[in-house]
Formats: sequence, C-alpha cells, structure tokens
Amino acid sequence: MKLFKPSYIIIHHSLTKDSETVSWQAIRRYHMDTLGWKDIGYHYGIEMVNTEYEILVGRMEGTQGAHCNQEGINRKSIGICCVGNYNNNLPDLALWNMLLDLCENICLRYDIPVENVKGHRDYAPYKSCPGNAFDMADFRNDLKGSLI
Repeated sequence: MKLFKPSYIIIHHSLTKDSETVSWQAIRRYHMDTLGWKDIGYHYGIEMVNTEYEILVGRMEGTQGAHCNQEGINRKSIGICCVGNYNNNLPDLALWNMLLDLCENICLRYDIPVENVKGHRDYAPYKSCPGNAFDMADFRNDLKGSLI
C-alpha cells in the first residue's frame, strides 16, 4: 500500500435522511457489494447515532480514497461524508461544529490550507455535495477562524 500526504479535504453528504441509526455500514456495504470497491470510499463520516453526532472511520488516512475521481483528487485528499441530505436543510450546529473540529485537526496535521477544503461539487458540478444548503464559504470562514 502506497501512503499519500493529502493536500485537500473534500466534503460530501450522503443525500439520505439520517435516521438516527447507524447507516455508515450501509454506505460501506453499498460501496463494497454494489460498486465492488475494497472498502467505503470515504476516510471519515459524521452521523447522528442515537442522540449524538459521532465521527466514524472509513478508510485509513494514508490510503487513497474513492470519493472524488475528478481531476485526480482521490490521490490527494481526505474524503469526509456528512450523513444526511443538506440540499434543502441546513446542517445543524452540532454537525457543523464536529466537522469543523475534524477539518481543523486534519488541516493542522497535514498543513492543508483552508482554501483546499472543498465540496465535491467544486469538482463534479453535477453533484450537490455537501448539499445546496451547505455554504462552503461560511464553513471555510469558520474554519479559518478556528485555525487562528
């Protein structure tokens, strides 16, 4: 296995309703059983489990993801999937803050600039990731504020 040093973070949403039950494994099964991948495509997921958001681990960080094949981004990024549909609804504050904490940690460890935290839609315009209601500019501003 060839380790890589990521220079981007790509944020996604599952486009499914987060039903307060763990569906991370359902995403993993879909990626492996239906798409034939060796594992889930993302490195991390954030999902409501019971009454709290949790960060769930997918692929190991040093392993290339399978979440954004446009422009070779899989080879140089960490993929994070927020379980839920954020096309019409804003992510709630608890999810937003957990995602900020996770991105801050990754940015600091790999020296990733805030400008390189992107939505999947930035590379695949036919995708809405991380959702039409998810404002990436606001997210990057909040992330920049937390990194100061």
